[in-house]
Amino acid sequence: MDGRAQQPEEFATAFEAAFARLQVVLEMACAEPGPWHRRAAAAVRGTLDFAAADPEAATLLTNEALAGGVDGVHRYERLMTYVAGLLEGGRAESPHADELPSSIERSLAGGVATIVGNRAGRATRDELLELAPEVVQFVLTPYLGTAEAKRLAGQTASRE
Repeated sequence: MDGRAQQPEEFATAFEAAFARLQVVLEMACAEPGPWHRRAAAAVRGTLDFAAADPEAATLLTNEALAGGVDGVHRYERLMTYVAGLLEGGRAESPHADELPSSIERSLAGGVATIVGNRAGRATRDELLELAPEVVQFVLTPYLGTAEAKRLAGQTASRE
């Protein structure tokens, strides 16, 4: 976070605080009215805004957690499980939900975390937020197909 190695207790405290803040962002997005795909788009935008506003927290939740040994990986996996649970709602909107692999939500959560981890702290706020349509399309495609995901992602871009 500040360039020096953290003690395990400091890492745990910082991770839990950052995770709690991200959960609030995601819960608020998921509470918005409307279909799942709108809530998912709001969650993506919220996640990117969170990373832009607090790149240290975003890096802690992603890169530092994965580099943090067993405890860090355990915490990262808990984050992925949480996000995957939020994505499961996409199955209800999917015309081919029964064909989706059981691992799709975890894969999408990991993909978004990788995008955030790679960009947090390196990209400007505007650059991070400009990723929203692409990341929304990435998240929606398995559930709604490429054309519909692209159309809906375009609506995301027009609202920003």
